[in-house]
Amino acid sequence: MKICMVNGSPKRGGGASAELLKALEIHLGAVHEYARCTTADIEPQELAGCMRGSDAAVVAFPLYADGIPSHLLRLLLSIETSIKECGKLYVIVNNGFYEARQNQLAIDMMRIFCCKAGLEWGQGVGIGGGAMISDMTNGAGLMKKAFRALGVLAENISSGRTQEDIFINPVIPRFLYIFGGNSGWKKLARKNGISIKKMKEKI
Repeated sequence: MKICMVNGSPKRGGGASAELLKALEIHLGAVHEYARCTTADIEPQELAGCMRGSDAAVVAFPLYADGIPSHLLRLLLSIETSIKECGKLYVIVNNGFYEARQNQLAIDMMRIFCCKAGLEWGQGVGIGGGAMISDMTNGAGLMKKAFRALGVLAENISSGRTQEDIFINPVIPRFLYIFGGNSGWKKLARKNGISIKKMKEKI
């Protein structure tokens, strides 16, 4: 089975989307053939070439303003009439919010793209707490629920199944996630010589 893995992040290296695709490949295993591409600085024909002829394509990207990142949207619009040879489309969207459901609109947008491109929809996975995504290869830690969800996605990809979308919140309570995020901003502010008082001032 040939699987196209598309990193839809605007980052040229690393990032949460790259880690999610790595974790997915762990579940899928070495029995498949992989075509990989990163959309940060790719031309539409390169993306189309990567996706064409695959049995399944997985697009992973971060949520931008409740939707698809603009560079990825531009690429998708450019290739929607030229990738009918691609198999089922599966999508992984992560965001910095606690609530994974915040990814619903972006997944719906990808489902519409799938329809317009003449592809068959597979499944969407929305992951909250994207700021905590780092190395997921051991399947433990704060993102263990997300790792398990990618295992379910891998099973569906391997068997060619279409399933309901999955939404995964972080394993920690919401108030702890917000506390950690606020602490991170304060630490970054101090590092750059900005006081907490200055941060609270109205612009």
